[in-house]
Amino acid sequence: MGGLAGGAAGAGDANAGGVAGAGADAGAGAAERSFRLALSLAPGPGVTARAHVGLGRLQLADGEFDGALAEFRLAHDTAPDGSAPLFWLGCALAHRGELDAAEAHFTRCLAGAEPHPRALAQRAYVRVAAGNREGARADLRAAERDGVLDDEGRWVAAVLSGARGAPEPNVRGAPEPEPQSTPEPERGAPRVAALLRKAGLAALDGADPDWPRAAALFGAAWDIAPDAGGRAALYGVALAVGGRRTHAVDVLGTAARRDPSDHRVTHALAIALLNSPAQEPRTDGPPPAAPPCERAVAAWGTLLYDASFWDRVRLTAGRRYGVDVAADLVPDLRTGLRDRVARHLPDEGDSGSRVPPDVLLQREADAARLLDEAGGFPGPWGTPLRCGPLAIAALGRVREFGAFTAAGGGAAIARGADAETGTGTGTDTGTGAGTGAGAASDTDPAHPTLIHPFSELGFAQLQLAAGLPGDALAALVELRCRDCRARARAAGSAAAPVCEPDCARFDALNPGYAGLPDRHRRLARDARELALHARVTLGRDHLTADRPDFDAAAACWRRALVHSRQLDRYRHTQAAVVGLALAAAKDAYRAGRLTRAVGTLETARSVIGANERPRLDGQLARVLADRGIREANREDPDLETSASDLRRSVAIAPRLRRAQLSLGIVLHGLALRRWGSGSLSGARTALEDAVGQLTAALAHFPDDPEITEQRNRVQGELDFVREQFDESWR
Repeated sequence: MGGLAGGAAGAGDANAGGVAGAGADAGAGAAERSFRLALSLAPGPGVTARAHVGLGRLQLADGEFDGALAEFRLAHDTAPDGSAPLFWLGCALAHRGELDAAEAHFTRCLAGAEPHPRALAQRAYVRVAAGNREGARADLRAAERDGVLDDEGRWVAAVLSGARGAPEPNVRGAPEPEPQSTPEPERGAPRVAALLRKAGLAALDGADPDWPRAAALFGAAWDIAPDAGGRAALYGVALAVGGRRTHAVDVLGTAARRDPSDHRVTHALAIALLNSPAQEPRTDGPPPAAPPCERAVAAWGTLLYDASFWDRVRLTAGRRYGVDVAADLVPDLRTGLRDRVARHLPDEGDSGSRVPPDVLLQREADAARLLDEAGGFPGPWGTPLRCGPLAIAALGRVREFGAFTAAGGGAAIARGADAETGTGTGTDTGTGAGTGAGAASDTDPAHPTLIHPFSELGFAQLQLAAGLPGDALAALVELRCRDCRARARAAGSAAAPVCEPDCARFDALNPGYAGLPDRHRRLARDARELALHARVTLGRDHLTADRPDFDAAAACWRRALVHSRQLDRYRHTQAAVVGLALAAAKDAYRAGRLTRAVGTLETARSVIGANERPRLDGQLARVLADRGIREANREDPDLETSASDLRRSVAIAPRLRRAQLSLGIVLHGLALRRWGSGSLSGARTALEDAVGQLTAALAHFPDDPEITEQRNRVQGELDFVREQFDESWR
C-alpha cells in the first residue's frame, strides 16, 4: 500500500537507484557509505546521478523529504535526460503533499526516451489523491497494457472502475467483499479510502490488534479522502495509539468542527492534544494556526460543562464500581478534572502559547461556565455548546458566536455574574469590590458578560475576579496579535491598544466582539475601562496591605481619574474612590488603627475633587478628633501632637463640638505643662490660643455651658499669667 499511503513512495522499485527498500534494514549505513565513496571517486555523470538517487532514496525511506529532494535534484542536474531522477523527484514531492508538482515530474519522466517503468502507476496514485479519477484510470490502463502494473495497481484500477470483489493486497484478515455486477455510486478516492478504513478495522479485530498497521491504513485513507464519517472517535484513537498523532488530531479536529456537540470526539481530541505538547512537524501542509497546547485547552474547556460527557462519566463509573454516582458529585469531579489537566499542561516555555497554559485554562473554564449559565451557544449541531473562546475559534464558529453575543446572548446572567466576581461594569458606588468604573450602560444591547470573557480581555477580567489588579493591568498592556506587534515594531510606530482594523486574527482572538460593527473601537474602550477598574482596585489594595503605601495608592487613583475623564466617568470614579476609602478607613478604625484610618482618608482627599470631598471631610474630622483625644488621654501624652490633630479636625469640620471642646482642654493642659517647666511665655501663648479657639467655638455653639465654662476658666488663667508676666518685667 506504499503508493497510496504516502502519495507515491515507489519503495519496491529496484531500477536506477542502487538499493531497494533502503533505510529500514541494517545495510542502510553500508549503502550510504558506498554511495558517498562512489561520489568521492569523481565518477562520470551516469554513476554520479545513480549515487545521488541512492542517497535520496535512503533519506526518503527515513522520512527526510527535504534531504531526499536535494539529492534527487543533484541527480537531475547531473543527468538532465535521465528518467530516474525525475521519477524520484515526483515521489518525494508527493510525500510532501505537492501533488501538482509531483504529477508534472512524472509526466516529464514519461516523456523521456526511457520512461521509468513505475511512472505511470505512481502518477495514477497522485491523480487519485488529487481527485482526478479519470486521469488515474487512464494511467492504470496504460500501465496494464505495458505490462508494468502490479497487484496493488490492479486493485486500485478495479476500485476506480467501481467493481466490487477486487483483490485487496497486503490486507491480513480483511473479509473479502461479495461480487457485485452493478457499480456503486461511491467511486474514486472516497471508495479507496473506504476500503483502506475497512482494512484498518480488520487489523484491529481479534485478541491482538495491530495498532500500528491500523493507524497506517487509517492515515492513508485520510490522506486520500479526509472524511472519517461517524467513526471519527475510533479512527482518531487508533491513529493516536498507533503513533500517528498528527493524523489523529486532524481526523478528530475535523470531526469536532462538523459536530461540536459530540463529546466522544471532543474527549478523544482532548487526550490526543494533551499528549502532543510540542508542535509536531508536518509535511502535508502548513501547521495549524494555534499550537497544540491552546487546542488542548480548548477541547478540555468544552468538556468541563458538557452535560452529556458527565452523564457518560457517571454511567461508566457506576458500571465499573457497582455504585450510583450522583449528579451532585459533578462539580467536584469537574474541579478534579480541571486540576489534573492543569498539571499535565506543558511548561510556559514549552507550550508555544502567547499566554501561560494554566492561565489559558482558567480563562477557558471561566468563559465556559458563564456560557453554561447563559444556556449555551445554540446552533445547527443540536445541543447548545458550553465552551470557551479558544474552542469557538478552533471550531470555526467565530462569526456565529459574534452574532450571538451582539444580539444579547447571555444578558440574563449579567447582573448576577458581575455581583459574584466583583468585576461589575455598572455604576455602583458602594464600598465593596465594585468600583463603579463601568464598561457598559444599562441600555447597551450587547452586555459584556459574555463579550469580555470571550476575548483577550478575559485574562484581565480573570485576574480582577481573583483579586489581582496588578496582574490584570499587566494583561492589558498588550492586546494585539503577534503579527500586528511585529508590524508596529518594524514600522517604528507608537503602540496601539488593539490589532489593526484589517487584522485577520482579531475575530479569532476576540470572538465575543466579532459581531459588533465597531469592534476594534469597542475593545479598546472596554480595555481602558477595565484598566480604570484595576487601578481603582489596586489603589485600595495598597491602602489595605499589611504595610500600607499611601503614595502608591494616590498615584493609582490619580491615573484612574485621569483616564476616567476620557471615558466620561469622572464622577462615578470619584464616588468609587471615596467609597473604597471610607470602607478601608472604617475597617482600620474598628481595629483601633486610627493612624491608618487617617492616612487612608487623607490619601483619598488628596486626589478627588471638591464635589465628593464632603463625604470624606466629616469622617476625617472625627477620626482626627478621636486620635487627638486618645493621645491626650495617655499617661505621658504628646500634647503638641494631640493639639495638631484637633486643630486639623476643627479646621475641616468647625461644627464638630467634641473636637472644639477637646482642643480647648488640650491647649489648656499644654499651657499648664509649659508653666510647670518654667516657660511663662509659652504658657501665655498656649492660653491665648485656647481662649481664641474657644471663643471661635462659641460662635458655632452659642451659650454652650461646657465650652463657656472652659473658656472662662482659661481666660482667668490667662489674666493671671499676664499679671505674672508684667511683674517679671518690673
